Amino acid sequence: MSEKQRIILIGAGQHCNVVMYNIAAEGKYEVACIAEVDEKKWGQVVNGVKVVPFVNFSKEAMDRIEQEYHTNKFFISFGTMRWRKKVYEFVSQHGWEAVTIIHPDAVVSPTAKIGKGVLIECGCLITPSPIIGDNVVVNTGSQVNHDNIVEDHVYIASGVILSGGVTIGNNTLLDDGVIITLGTKVGKNSLIGAGAVVTKDVPDGVVAYGNPCKVIRENTNI
Repeated sequence: MSEKQRIILIGAGQHCNVVMYNIAAEGKYEVACIAEVDEKKWGQVVNGVKVVPFVNFSKEAMDRIEQEYHTNKFFISFGTMRWRKKVYEFVSQHGWEAVTIIHPDAVVSPTAKIGKGVLIECGCLITPSPIIGDNVVVNTGSQVNHDNIVEDHVYIASGVILSGGVTIGNNTLLDDGVIITLGTKVGKNSLIGAGAVVTKDVPDGVVAYGNPCKVIRENTNI
């Protein structure tokens, strides 16, 4: 059996427990530490792993963590959309390398193109030929169907269904149970509320929900 790769998780909140569950199931990585900006969490232990200071997400803090734990591999283990993209891009630009985590009970087509820093959880279905970008989360039981384009930093919550030929723009959140119908496009920096059924294109930078889905307001939480 090959030796597990050591990785650094970034973020010690509730989503971290989910990430660690999927890591344990896949059996490919060993979590070296959990880097966290909130000093109240420093020194805590989460599932046997120490939470260490990541002061202001600085390059100096990155260097200290890398030197102490002998790895530059990382994964974003918090779910807050306001910060996921910013932190991922910062640490990637400063030399850390993202890993992808796929639960063994997910069904993933060999023709799917999957980027770096992606989490595909238990019970997910990824059918032929979608393109999934970097730093994407596909939560439990969600489907990404044929010929979809899911751009970077998208967060797909549980039980979401993307029909064929769907495009989801950069840094968009699809909440629990959203259905996106065939060939529909959702813009970047948008939020689609839980249970929405999206039958028409959604523009950039909005909050939309309902059945059928309608634009409600501008998305200011980005």
